[in-house]
Amino acid sequence: MSCLAILDTRDKVFVIEDGTDRMGIPTMAGNGDMKAHVATYSSVTGMMKWGAVGCALVVALVIWLIA
Repeated sequence: MSCLAILDTRDKVFVIEDGTDRMGIPTMAGNGDMKAHVATYSSVTGMMKWGAVGCALVVALVIWLIA
């Protein structure tokens, strides 16, 4: 039997009807409330965009100082 045939269930999350997993921990948007998820996603993507702009400015400054 190959090692690939062994099932790995460590990353499987079993969600119960009340929005918790088998250990009672609430799952993401388990109650169908996507507003909090969308707000968090929007803020994270906004930070990533401004972080990329900030990095580009720092890189341009360093290149200007070296040249």
